[in-house]
Amino acid sequence: MASYDQLPATITVASVRDITPNMRRVTFAGAGVTAYASDETRVPNIKLIFPNPSTGVLSLPVVNDDGSRLQWPDPAVRGRVRTYTVRRLDPVAAEMDVDFVRHGDEGLASAWAERAQPGDTIGAAAGGGITAPVADRYLIVGDETALPAIGRMLERLPAAAVGTVYVEVDAPAEEQDLTAPAGLDIVWLHRHGSPAGTTTLLTDAVKNHTFPDVPGEKVFAWVSAESAVVLDLRRHLRNNVGMDRKSTLVIGYWKRGVSETGYGKAADHDRDFTEHDA
Repeated sequence: MASYDQLPATITVASVRDITPNMRRVTFAGAGVTAYASDETRVPNIKLIFPNPSTGVLSLPVVNDDGSRLQWPDPAVRGRVRTYTVRRLDPVAAEMDVDFVRHGDEGLASAWAERAQPGDTIGAAAGGGITAPVADRYLIVGDETALPAIGRMLERLPAAAVGTVYVEVDAPAEEQDLTAPAGLDIVWLHRHGSPAGTTTLLTDAVKNHTFPDVPGEKVFAWVSAESAVVLDLRRHLRNNVGMDRKSTLVIGYWKRGVSETGYGKAADHDRDFTEHDA
């Protein structure tokens, strides 16, 4: 369950830089970051609340009496919440990095990130999420929207981890320097100008992927990308590869033509809530 102790809070932009042409890293700092970092169950995700794009006014929800839920006096504020991976969190320095895929003014978060400057503020309202469990072999798959989560995950895998990582980006210029165990093979797949979510690069890579036949080896697959890609790969991993629910975490991060708010309401990001049932 999400914890709202000390949250929602306001977090302040400390710096902005582009790490690739289409990926912008915003570093937040200060007391709001300290409040977020005060509860380790919030990691690795954070819910960001953006200002009203028309007025620039930032409104935050309130917490109910027992501290278990957010309440939204203005329903419009709830529509300005987006979920992101915290790419880097330094509780001692009270710093936090969040990476934004640049889409110009196409979406609320992207439009904000295009104009973000040091001193700007947005809201933070808890977080959470599931991290990769210990396994003998990993298959990690995602597009650029999943790249912050992938980068964070690779940095935290055991040094002896082995496996394959498939990442779809637009072009070689979008590749990032990722810190990963030596046994992880990182394969970059390039769309070369095709719109995100319109290619079969990830599905082809996974369907052609060969898993070593090692008796007793525990394999874990993590997949996050566009909804249709995710649903196709979930079926493949379950029906063709034979991986059970506890061996996979497959989540749609976005859906072509649908906002995060609309997608979340319609499909809850295509989650399978029994994936990690005992």
